[in-house]
Amino acid sequence: MGEAEAGTVSARGLRTPWERRSRETGWASPEDWWTPAVDLVCTTFVTGGDLAGACARLGEARARSGIGIGRAITDLAAFTEVASRVEPPLELVRALAEGWAEAGRDRRTHLDPLTGLGTPEYLRTRLGELYRHTDEVSHWLVVVMLDPGLDPWRRAARMIVLGYELSRFFTRGESVCLLGKGRIGVLTPDTPSLESDLDRLRTGPGWEQGAAVWGTPLPAGHREALTLIDRLGERQ
Repeated sequence: MGEAEAGTVSARGLRTPWERRSRETGWASPEDWWTPAVDLVCTTFVTGGDLAGACARLGEARARSGIGIGRAITDLAAFTEVASRVEPPLELVRALAEGWAEAGRDRRTHLDPLTGLGTPEYLRTRLGELYRHTDEVSHWLVVVMLDPGLDPWRRAARMIVLGYELSRFFTRGESVCLLGKGRIGVLTPDTPSLESDLDRLRTGPGWEQGAAVWGTPLPAGHREALTLIDRLGERQ
């Protein structure tokens, strides 16, 4: 993959055929494919930068999205096929695998690397703690949801902004976590100010980012609560 070959195609011109080829080779969920690391790999290839480093970042992103190492390597092969008509060099496979493994070790932090919010797994952990230590749950789940019709790049940008704004808005021990693509859930006690807080969210960060905001009380049982967040996290 030399510089001469790289100079004949743009980063955007690589991304679309890469995604198409990845889907042809078995990528099942188009919503899960794009990540900022995809653009990093394309740009690095075009500019002749450190492609191994970019592939390591891609491996990290795939691991944090729950993508297996086999699927991640097949996706990398789709990239090198459209970029240079060759199988991925061992150096790039190794970098991807090392990034994937490193992110796997980091997953114990339960933080989403893009938004800085808690992961859906962390929200499940918090629910388990909540129901284990009380017989009467008086918490709500506040949901902030972007328009599902947004393209992946715009959705990612708005999620970053929302993650920052919600972390500033909820400062009294609430758990602010991802629910799914374009959806954030906040586990919060039922307080006298909750309704006014929801109104402030709707007219503030929600309105600015075009997001719907609503709240629902948690059900009485732990299993029902898990079912609720699983349903809210389903792809649309």
